[in-house]
Amino acid sequence: MTEKTAVVHWEGQGKKGQGKISTETGALKHYPYGFASRFEDDRRGTNPEEILGAAHAAGFTMAFSFACDKAGLATTDVDTKASVRLGVAHREFPARPAYSAYWIELDAALMGSLYANRRSISCFTTP
Repeated sequence: MTEKTAVVHWEGQGKKGQGKISTETGALKHYPYGFASRFEDDRRGTNPEEILGAAHAAGFTMAFSFACDKAGLATTDVDTKASVRLGVAHREFPARPAYSAYWIELDAALMGSLYANRRSISCFTTP
């Protein structure tokens, strides 16, 4: 199993501070985030929930395509949107992937089977 890393550097205090996120691959390099981009509508930076949503959507979409291929379905396009909500009540960060997929041929029973097994398609674990 591969392991990828991301690093964050934070400067300043609390709401006035600013962080910079970098990923091992360089996909994000010193990308800014802070209070305003997380809790307000500042589009000049990102936030942890957006990055977590992107990770879930990417992992799910790739795994879904692999599952379809294994089932004999040739996917032509798969679009996934993952919503991550920051919640205090349960101290959890649920990700809800929503996806649409287009096949050359679609078998309703097979699609139902893939949908029924969707939880086994993409799982994220933390150490």
